[in-house]
Amino acid sequence: MVTIKLFGMTKMLAGNQGSLSLALPNGRRVKDLVELLDGGYPQIGELIHKKKVLVSVNQEIAHEETEIRDGDEIALLPPFAGG
Repeated sequence: MVTIKLFGMTKMLAGNQGSLSLALPNGRRVKDLVELLDGGYPQIGELIHKKKVLVSVNQEIAHEETEIRDGDEIALLPPFAGG
């Protein structure tokens, strides 16, 4: 089981939940996580595919082949601006 932190529009698209818990066996990759999100939260999955939302694993931007292990910190990062 992994917990995914949500921010901004991803939080809104998940019914204002701050995080999601998904069953993802050890040794899976970011692309497997995105497939799960496509099934349960297709709007979030679409944003990831279009690179409008980035996936981070342990506070580093991840690519589709990044391995995910139980206990990793995963976050979906929408675009943000600041100064």
